[in-house]
Parts: sequence; C-alpha cells; structure tokens
Amino acid sequence: MTHSTFRDFETAFESLARDIMRACRRAVRELNTMPWPTVLGWCVVFALIISILPLAFCLFVLFLGVKVIAGAFYVDRRTSLRKTPPHQE
Repeated sequence: MTHSTFRDFETAFESLARDIMRACRRAVRELNTMPWPTVLGWCVVFALIISILPLAFCLFVLFLGVKVIAGAFYVDRRTSLRKTPPHQE
C-alpha cells in the first residue's frame, strides 16, 4: 500500500470517526434535555427494535429457504411426471 493511499484511507477514517463522535455528543446532549419518562420510552422502543428486527429477519430467511427447498422438490416432481409417457391401455 502506497503512502498516499494510506493517507487517503487515514483521512477518510478520521473524518468518519469525527462524524460519529459528533453524532454521539449531540445524542448525549439531547438525552440530557429529555425528561425521564421520554428517555424510558425511547429505551423501550430501541429495545424492541434491537430484539424484534433480527428475529423477523431470521424467520424471513428460514421460511424463504423452506419455500425454495419445497419449490425445488415440487418442480423436480412435475418435470419427472412430464417426462414419463402416460400409460396406454
């Protein structure tokens, strides 16, 4: 890695860190001005978001996988039924 590339990466990383710290300081100032019931309400909302969104995502991926697997067996069965000639009497 050349020095100029590393300096560009370092500059971008420092800018990102500065923006994150600025946002965190602003959030702390906002929390200090909020009344306790509002802070408690936001904590409950964030806890629900943090716990329910990953659960919903995992269930979505699980059911999508089951659907793909079941669909593969269904399509395979239909194609095998089409390839076999009908019984003649």
